[in-house]
Amino acid sequence: MQEKKYEFWIDSTAKRLIEREEKLKRKIKVFRAESGLGASGFPHIGSFGDVTRNYAVVLGLKDQGVKAELIAYSDDRDGLRKVPLTLPDWLEKHIGAPVTDIPDPFGKCHSSFGEHMRSLLLESLDKAGIEYNHHSAAEDYKKGIFNEQIEKILLNAERAGKIVKEMLGQEKFIESLPYFPVCEECGKVYTTRSYELIPKEHKVLYDCDSEFEGKNLNTGKLIHAKGCGHKGEASYFNGTGKLSWKMEFAMRWSALQIIFEAHGKDILDSVKVNDEIARQILNFEPPLHVVYEMFLDKSGKKISKSFGNVFTPQVWFNYGSPKSLLLLMLKRFEGTRELDVTDIPKYMDELNKVEKIYFGLEKPASERDLVNLKRLFEFVNLLKVPKKPSLHAAYSTWIEIAKILPEKNPTEFAIEKLKEFGYVKKVDERIIREVEHKISFARKWYYDFEKSCSIVEKCEIPGDVKPAIEELISLIEREKDGEKIQKCIFLIAKRHGLQPPEFFKIIYKILLNSEAGPRLGPYILEVGKGEVIGKLREVL
Repeated sequence: MQEKKYEFWIDSTAKRLIEREEKLKRKIKVFRAESGLGASGFPHIGSFGDVTRNYAVVLGLKDQGVKAELIAYSDDRDGLRKVPLTLPDWLEKHIGAPVTDIPDPFGKCHSSFGEHMRSLLLESLDKAGIEYNHHSAAEDYKKGIFNEQIEKILLNAERAGKIVKEMLGQEKFIESLPYFPVCEECGKVYTTRSYELIPKEHKVLYDCDSEFEGKNLNTGKLIHAKGCGHKGEASYFNGTGKLSWKMEFAMRWSALQIIFEAHGKDILDSVKVNDEIARQILNFEPPLHVVYEMFLDKSGKKISKSFGNVFTPQVWFNYGSPKSLLLLMLKRFEGTRELDVTDIPKYMDELNKVEKIYFGLEKPASERDLVNLKRLFEFVNLLKVPKKPSLHAAYSTWIEIAKILPEKNPTEFAIEKLKEFGYVKKVDERIIREVEHKISFARKWYYDFEKSCSIVEKCEIPGDVKPAIEELISLIEREKDGEKIQKCIFLIAKRHGLQPPEFFKIIYKILLNSEAGPRLGPYILEVGKGEVIGKLREVL
C-alpha cells in the first residue's frame, strides 16, 4: 500500500472543503470563510490569529483554483459585559448596551466604543497584508440582510429552544423568544425579554425586566444592570435588536453562505448549537470547522481582550515583523501555547531558519519537515514569496548593533557592521530597507527591555569549559586586535581539550543567546571589552 503523501494543514483543509462542497452539491460560487471580530474590548494576539488562520485557508482555496474570500465579521451589536482595564469608570452605566451605541472612550476619533475596538484589529490585519471583506453586525441588521433567517428562527422558536436545552441544558429559550430588542427607553439589549411573536407585523412584544451582571475590571466591582421596566414592541426587521448568540452564527452562515470557520475551543458548545440550528431550522449545512486551542500567558491564564494580560498585535509589531507573527499563527493548529512579549525574538529567528530551508541554505531534519516548512514559508508570505532571501542575522545580533548605533547615519553604520560580520556583501535598496526595518525592532527592544533588565537565559557552563573562559577573559583584557582575538579563541579551545566549534557555540550563547553570530574577535571590540567581560564573568 502506497504511503499517503504528506500535506501542509492549510492545503489538506482546502481540499477537504472542495470535496465537501462537491458532495453537498449546493453550487456555492464563492467559497467564503468567516472570522468574528470581537468589539467589546482590546483585540489581542488570539483575535489576530483567528482571522489569519481563516484567511490562510482562503489562500489555500485560491491556490487550488477556487474563488474564495474572507468575511471579517464585527460582532458590534453585542452588549458591553465588562469595563476593560485602563478604560474609564463611566462605562459602567453602559454595561448591557450595544457597543456601537456607546461613546468612544478615547475621544472623538471614532463614532463609538465598538468602532474604535474593531478598528484596532482591522489596522493590524492591514499591516500584515490580510485581505478581507469587512461586515458590521449593526449595519447588516439595519440593511435587512438577515431578515429571512431571523423570521425562520423566530417562527421555529420552540424547536430552537429545545435544541439549546437538549445540547446545553439551558431552559432560557423555552420560556422566551431568542431575540433581544434594544429597549427604546434605557438603551440596554441584555435586559429585555421577548415573550410574544406577531409574525404578520414582523414584531415581538418585550418587557425590559431582566437583570444582567457585568463587571468593572479596574475595581473588581460587579455591575448589576437592571431592566427599566418598560413594556414595548419592536420590529425584528430594522436592526433594533439582535438574535441570541446561540442562533446568531447560524443566521450569518446561512445568509452569507459561509462554508468554513475555524474557531477557538472556548466557544465550542455555542458553535455546536448553531450547527444544529443551521441544519434543522435554516436548512443550511453549517461550515466545516477546525478547532484550535487558546493562547495563554506565562502564568497559564487565557489571554483576554478585557483582562490585564492582553497582548495586542500592535505590541508585537513594535519588536517583530508581521511575517514573524504570521509564522506563529500558521505553523500549526493543535495545542495550547504560552506566550508573552519575550517570545518575539525567538519567532524572528525561527522565521530566518524557515527561510533558509526554503532557499536551500539549510537542510531540514526530514522530508516531511521540508514539505511542511517550505509551504509554511509560502503562506507566511501570503503566497507572494520573495525572489531572494533576507539577511539572516540573529535577533540578538541586531540588538548588539543597536546598542552601539550612532545618532548620525545609523543605517550606514549598521550596514558596515553587517559587512564585517559577513551578513552583507552587496548593498541595494532592498538591503537598506531591511536593515532600517530590523534595526528599528532591535533598538526598540533594547531600550524597552535589555537596558533595564536582561532577558537572556542564564547559561549552564560545564566545569571543564570554565578555565577556557577565564583564559579568554585575560586575552580580551590585554589584546587590542580583533583578528588576533579571533585566532586565539581557537588556540584556547585546543589548549583546554575542547572542540573549537563547540567552544564558539558556548561563547555565542553567553554573549548573544544564540548558537551562531558574527566573527567574535571584531565583534568583542565593537561591543566593548567591558560589556563582554562582564557577561563572561557573570556565568562563572
